[in-house]
Amino acid sequence: MRRVLLISGFILLSGIIGGAPGSATASDPASIVRDLGSRALAAMRNGDMAAARQTRLRQLFGQYFDVEACARSALGVHWQNATTQQRQEYIELYESYVVIGYSAYLGVLGGQSLKVLGSRSNEKGVIVRSWITGINAPIRVDWQLNPTNYGYKVTDVIVDGISMATTQHAELVSFIQRNSGQMPVLLVALRERNASNGILR
Repeated sequence: MRRVLLISGFILLSGIIGGAPGSATASDPASIVRDLGSRALAAMRNGDMAAARQTRLRQLFGQYFDVEACARSALGVHWQNATTQQRQEYIELYESYVVIGYSAYLGVLGGQSLKVLGSRSNEKGVIVRSWITGINAPIRVDWQLNPTNYGYKVTDVIVDGISMATTQHAELVSFIQRNSGQMPVLLVALRERNASNGILR
């Protein structure tokens, strides 16, 4: 049951309703994931209030993830139909919603740790393999990192074979299609969900 809760927590990141790292880290995908994991889990162990944790995780998300690429991937073809203003607001709302998900997920993990196993190249960039350890059955987590002008950035997280990017895309597109392709409806839904979790931006 604990394993199911942990995986569900990661998938929560995809539910619908920044400076670059140092040069050495930016050039080594395995080091990026190792550093990100240790800093994110450390933020949970510090015992900060929820708002402080969210602020810290927002910093990490902006530093280690390609936020715009993740947001565009989740929205799919509907990105092309959005105005410049809608895109800007959507990226901000998307970032807040994902940060809320990370905060909840890492809170469930508690004192667990992430162990990096290695990496391999693929057609997009590099996949870094890791385990979340310290629980009865370790959870396999793979990280997709793509090269950018600021070094490698995370664009997808795959938990036990389940892609966060794919799940986000399916849920966001489904929501928009149920609402006649209306981007403003999605923005309202994200804004309300974020507000219910204490984020008013």
